[in-house]
Amino acid sequence: MPTNHRARLYKAAHLTLAFENVFRKLIRFLVGKISLVKLQEMIRYIYVEEAEKNLRAENPGKNVPMTKLALVTGLDTRTLVQVRKKLELDVDQYRQQFLTELTPESAIIEAWTDLAGGREKCRGSCLSYGSADDEFENLVRSTISGRGITTQSIINRLLATRSIEQDKENQTLTLVVDQFSPYLSEDEPSMVNAALSSISSLISTMEHNLQPSQEDKFFQRQLWTFRLDSGDRLSFRRAMRKMLEEYKDGAEKNIEPWEREEYGEDLVTAGVGFYYFEDA
Repeated sequence: MPTNHRARLYKAAHLTLAFENVFRKLIRFLVGKISLVKLQEMIRYIYVEEAEKNLRAENPGKNVPMTKLALVTGLDTRTLVQVRKKLELDVDQYRQQFLTELTPESAIIEAWTDLAGGREKCRGSCLSYGSADDEFENLVRSTISGRGITTQSIINRLLATRSIEQDKENQTLTLVVDQFSPYLSEDEPSMVNAALSSISSLISTMEHNLQPSQEDKFFQRQLWTFRLDSGDRLSFRRAMRKMLEEYKDGAEKNIEPWEREEYGEDLVTAGVGFYYFEDA
């Protein structure tokens, strides 16, 4: 009995460490682009939705008992009722509000836009700052309730993302965008989107392959060495890149004959991925 108990703990520890490794790298993408509060909210709603799907698949045609959903999610039934209501009443409105509150800065820009009379009029809107009674300070207080977020930290972030212009002499801030973007460069959105898309595709393959009844496993392999001399890193990168580019060209030629000329609702997305990785 003690041996089995230790084995279960050992497996649980490995699973926890694996989750932590994945989440830590994913969160590196998300820091500054979505607040922890909104990320937790998103995970809660997605978790409840997916849990309901799983329970419904186990008993097709039957309602999902709230007690089972509470057991799977670890949430109390009152919280589950609130989550369901928010999603069922008006999903589009909920998602629109969610997007405007992804970060404290996005909430500030959204409130500033409303204050200026809408997106058509907000660019060039000017607010005073510098004292507790100034316009920008009042906007921050009325928009953000959390402690520890200072007006200066918000100003610094809005300046870094080129959302505002600052006139230090006259102590005014001018809004130069009609919505907030957390990205610090023009190519960052596409790079993050490509990275998260690759992660999503890999997880889809893993999900398919982990199904117990799934005999037709998707091809999933990784090859690596943990004995690479740091002095050979650049040469190794170049060699692997050359090889992957050759595979990519071959894949494009093999995929093209399968492509339909017209789009349709019954079509699916399928393909292969190529990437190089390092873990220092």
